[in-house]
Amino acid sequence: MDYDEGAMSRPRLFLVDAFGFIFRAYHARARSGAPLMRTSSGLNTEVVYIFHNMLRKLRGAHQPEYMAAVFESVGPTFREEAFEEYKANRPETPPELVEQIPLVRKLLEAMAIPVLQFEKYEADDVIGTLARRAAAEGFDVVIVTADKDMMQLVGDRIKLLNPSKDDTWYDAEAVREYLGVSPDQVPDLLALRGDPVDNIPGAPGIGEKGARELVSRFGTVEAAMERAGEVERKAYRESLQNNRETILLSKRLATIDTNVPLECDLRTCAVKEPDAEALKAVYRELEFFSLLKDLEPEAAPPAAEFREISDAEDLRRYLEEMGEGGRLAVVMPPEGKGELAPPPLGLSRRAGEGVAVA
Repeated sequence: MDYDEGAMSRPRLFLVDAFGFIFRAYHARARSGAPLMRTSSGLNTEVVYIFHNMLRKLRGAHQPEYMAAVFESVGPTFREEAFEEYKANRPETPPELVEQIPLVRKLLEAMAIPVLQFEKYEADDVIGTLARRAAAEGFDVVIVTADKDMMQLVGDRIKLLNPSKDDTWYDAEAVREYLGVSPDQVPDLLALRGDPVDNIPGAPGIGEKGARELVSRFGTVEAAMERAGEVERKAYRESLQNNRETILLSKRLATIDTNVPLECDLRTCAVKEPDAEALKAVYRELEFFSLLKDLEPEAAPPAAEFREISDAEDLRRYLEEMGEGGRLAVVMPPEGKGELAPPPLGLSRRAGEGVAVA
């Protein structure tokens, strides 16, 4: 979807799915096949470097007035407590990625971008809570993520921006075109089709197509189960009739909690200038010398020296100061008389120096 950001008339809050950026940065390096980027002491830094450039590109392209980066909870969430197998099939995070996460947080702090997370809740829940709260308080909200689950949050004042798809924008209509259901029906869709990424079981025998058909027809999984006898296809009908608890659990797992008891003054998310000294320190630690050079002011050229020599003795001393092998630039004045009289003879031994011989 092409989207006119100028149509957003209220202050814009960009909520960045930080782990989405981090994993995207990691896989971008892995796909390239290039060797890991390390400091002279052996510290892996490539994910931090790519993350930095992605974030700088986002800020430069969209100029948000407010921004925050949202991280996952460290420990288990309420979803694992409800279903032990939730996300159980995900591979272990590579150690070379794990060691860079604190560095990403340090970078964000130096860039003056707030870092948010809340124990027992996923980043989706924190983003959903802040998005709904901000929309109610007069903000236009942009959720920056490639996670389709968060399409359920899209509404009149909340849009989704997928940076991994060339900054594709999603409003409610774009979500319907992409998923075949409205944003508020996304949990119902996931409850029936399941989600192998998060290990949400879904309804056996009902896949992507069947889930879309049933949700479009009945509106919710509760209504679909209540009216299962109307479903012509036997596999769908029996799955709805025999898997009520699994379907309701799947919907609960797929539903983003927008009531996280998070205390956050949204005004603290106002975009600020980075802490230049802190940023320089991070760049030096990570040996991002090209980025450090961008922050260092260029040395001012030396001030020019001009003077006039009016007698032979001063001229002799000036020439002696050059020493053997010195170079002298001479500017010969043109011929002229009266108002067209030539300027004095010009001499110079180095850049930034000028002598007029009267």
